[in-house]
Amino acid sequence: MSNLKLVGSRITKLNAERKPDFSGELEVKTSININSLEKVKEAKDTVKLAYTLEVDYKELGSVTVEGALFLSGDSKTIKELMKIQKDKNFDTKEYIGISNLIIQKASIKALELEEELGLPIHIKLPTLSPKKE
Repeated sequence: MSNLKLVGSRITKLNAERKPDFSGELEVKTSININSLEKVKEAKDTVKLAYTLEVDYKELGSVTVEGALFLSGDSKTIKELMKIQKDKNFDTKEYIGISNLIIQKASIKALELEEELGLPIHIKLPTLSPKKE
């Protein structure tokens, strides 16, 4: 990820729902999908990566954020990234770094939607505690 730089991001679709008749046990499952990766014709050594972040609350509801990241790097890094995508080898440091970027960008929107609908937040936020004496 060190050879890739985030040059832009865009949210393209938001969908959130809370079902009113929930009475079961709460279960939260978060998933990230990389939908596509393509070179940007107008910008040399830049790619557009489309993604979906889904938070599934089972019987309670769901939150979906779709968007795109624009990443630039040297031609060797971009070529390697395209090969990784073609081979569907997502267990690389590059894709883990990209997944972290998706989490950072999409989770902010997901948190806003969760707050509006009264859904539990899908990530653990840092908390402060008093200093022990």
